[in-house]
Amino acid sequence: MRYLTAALTLATAALLGLMPAMAAEAPQGSPEPSRRPVTSTSTTMAPQPSTPTRSELERSDGQSCPGWMELARQVGWPEAELPMVGAVTYFESRCLLDVRGDRGLSWTSWQIHTKSWCLPNRYYPNGYLQSLRIVNTCEDLLDPPTAARAALAIWQYGGWKQWTTWQKASTTLGQ
Repeated sequence: MRYLTAALTLATAALLGLMPAMAAEAPQGSPEPSRRPVTSTSTTMAPQPSTPTRSELERSDGQSCPGWMELARQVGWPEAELPMVGAVTYFESRCLLDVRGDRGLSWTSWQIHTKSWCLPNRYYPNGYLQSLRIVNTCEDLLDPPTAARAALAIWQYGGWKQWTTWQKASTTLGQ
C-alpha cells in the first residue's frame, strides 16, 4: 500500500509539473520494421481560406468585385447577398481600397461613412462600430476583413439602403 501511495504521489506531482520530467532513453541500434499497419492519430483540418490579396480585391469583373465577395463570404455574409456585395463595392469604389469619398468621410471599397458609423455621435458616444467592438478607431476600417465585417454590421442594421448605390447595383443584378 505504501508503494502504491508513493507511486500515486509521484505521478500526481509529475502531472502537476512539480517534478522535472525525465527524458526517455533513445533506443539503441537500428529499428526493426514494424509489423503493425501505420495509422495516423491526427485529424485533418480543412485549410483556412486566405484573405484575398490587394490585387484580388481591386480586380473588377464586369460590374462586380469578386475579391470582395470572397472576403465577405469569409467574414460571414449570407451567401445570397454576395452578388449584391460585389455590385455595391463596384459602384461605390470600382473595387479600389483607398477611395475616400464624401469629402474624405467615406472610406474603403465599401465607402463606409465614418461620421455615421465610427465617430462618436449622440446615439453612440463611442461610435456605432466601436459599440459592436468591430473597430477601435476609424483607421481600423483600412483593414479589408475589418471593413467587410463593419459593412456586414451596417447591412444588418439597415439593409442595402445604407449605400447610395444600392439601387444601381440592384438594377445590374436584375433585382
